[in-house]
Amino acid sequence: MELEGKVAVITGSTAGIGRASARLFAARGASVVVSGLNDAAGKATVAEIAAAGHRAVYRRCDVTDIAQIDALVAFAADHFGGVDIFWHNAGTTSAAVTSDDAGYHRLLTEADWDQQMAVHLKAGFFGARSAVDEMIKRGGGAILFTSSAAALKPPVGTAPPYPIAKHGLILLARMMAVALAKDNIRVNAICPAAVRTAMIEKLMVDAGGADLVEALVKQMPMGRILELEEVARTALFLVSDQASALTGTALPVDGGRTAL
Repeated sequence: MELEGKVAVITGSTAGIGRASARLFAARGASVVVSGLNDAAGKATVAEIAAAGHRAVYRRCDVTDIAQIDALVAFAADHFGGVDIFWHNAGTTSAAVTSDDAGYHRLLTEADWDQQMAVHLKAGFFGARSAVDEMIKRGGGAILFTSSAAALKPPVGTAPPYPIAKHGLILLARMMAVALAKDNIRVNAICPAAVRTAMIEKLMVDAGGADLVEALVKQMPMGRILELEEVARTALFLVSDQASALTGTALPVDGGRTAL
């Protein structure tokens, strides 16, 4: 199995892409640390993995609190003996998703901007930095960031914080990849388009969000919402030894959206 003997920490893994990936990683041999803010969902995910005969534990973590991220990594090392894979997958949408009639994103607040940067970019840096110390002890590892197709090709009218923060993760992956190559640590980003997550489904029922999702799908040559398992399988490849020559990459999983 691709991840036999590996320890994987996945932030934001109580739902959506992270949850689907936690199940897949465990099925492929990894001991998985599930984390997020929904304790019930986290424990249910672990129970499901355990029922299938695989290994996982849950640890609550608010990624905007750096001390909690450090504690998450330390917990993984204490519980499973180390960290081989760290995937910063936790994310959130902007409160002001699209432009408005009041001017250029007049509805966008400072708090929303700060939240986007904290959840995506700041947490990505500090989480990966914390994991590096454990990976060096193991002789290497793999770091993955969940960026977005919007970071490569922002939809017209989208509020700036989300794509900017996600693009920052791509640059962070490239910088860390160069710096950590000597330590046998690979760093990559995955860039999904519209995937069937709770976040996307929520947008689909919101006034401005539904139009945004429809526009995204129309821009995808495949013409459909992507499935969680499609992203999970790509992530599995990137963190496994099958991708041993890949570092510093930003891989679109977008139904062809960024190819246009």
